[in-house]
Amino acid sequence: MGKELFTIARIFGAYYEIYSESTSYALAVLKGKLRLKNTNERHPFVVGDLVFAEKSSGEEWVISERLERKNYLTRKSDKGDSHVLCANLDQVAILASCKDPETKPGFIDRLLAASYHTNIPPLIIFTKKDLVSEEEIEDRETYYKELGYDVMSVSLLSEESIQPLWEKIKGKRTFLCGNSGVGKSTLMNHLHQKTIQRTNLVSGSTKKGKHTTTNSFALFLEGNTVLIDSPGVKEWGILHLTPTQLWESFPELRKVKELCQEIYCCELGSECAMRKFMHESMDETRKKSLESMIESLENPYRVTRRDHWSKAVTKRY
Repeated sequence: MGKELFTIARIFGAYYEIYSESTSYALAVLKGKLRLKNTNERHPFVVGDLVFAEKSSGEEWVISERLERKNYLTRKSDKGDSHVLCANLDQVAILASCKDPETKPGFIDRLLAASYHTNIPPLIIFTKKDLVSEEEIEDRETYYKELGYDVMSVSLLSEESIQPLWEKIKGKRTFLCGNSGVGKSTLMNHLHQKTIQRTNLVSGSTKKGKHTTTNSFALFLEGNTVLIDSPGVKEWGILHLTPTQLWESFPELRKVKELCQEIYCCELGSECAMRKFMHESMDETRKKSLESMIESLENPYRVTRRDHWSKAVTKRY
């Protein structure tokens, strides 16, 4: 038996769960030379990596080569620690809970910024829409649609509500990301039509989610549909972005920059068109998100401000 192309589905320390259509799931280890390879990442391989592997003399497979990544998603919360979460994606699904726990706009905006510079299209999914009014759902969706983002809302209690989401993800590799308790595991259970993840209720005393996923893993569904689940995160580190990349990740500022007369400039000085727009015309909620991210770059060890949507968002009705 020769080499076979697999996708890394999950990582257990030195062991890898790999998947291919012909073999299904298998356990693998790295070839010796790959274990010795230097890397600046936490781990040389991540979920979603495409690899060649061959059967060893025992039951295990041996990974001999990793193919070049089409893209990858990174978060960085410390100057010396860049964490690549997954690779070879078609889209990033940002799950944002409308209530219990409410996802802050700043968290959504951070992940939008991180995905922009990887050229991975984002899909914003508001969950638990049954807990808020139709008017509030419409306001949340319109807020991001006007910025050019793909947005939808679902109720995880309704199969009918899940079907439009299936149309958005089928045939694609999608990374699911959100705070703990937003419903990632429940959503994957719905899509897989059987329980594949242990789900927990939100803590009644704190209204914060309880962690159920401890590391990323890929679920392979029909029609070449792949879902990659991730551990719930409190805040998305963006220290891998430069100040210019951060400003350009906001579509309303990007449009302003396109009209800028200063070629090859972008020094973000006092006369910068983007900076002027932020101070004079930018939506207050988005401005707070940008200011918070800028502060993260300047002071990575700060204590973050976490405003609730109801307090921060500029109402449009």
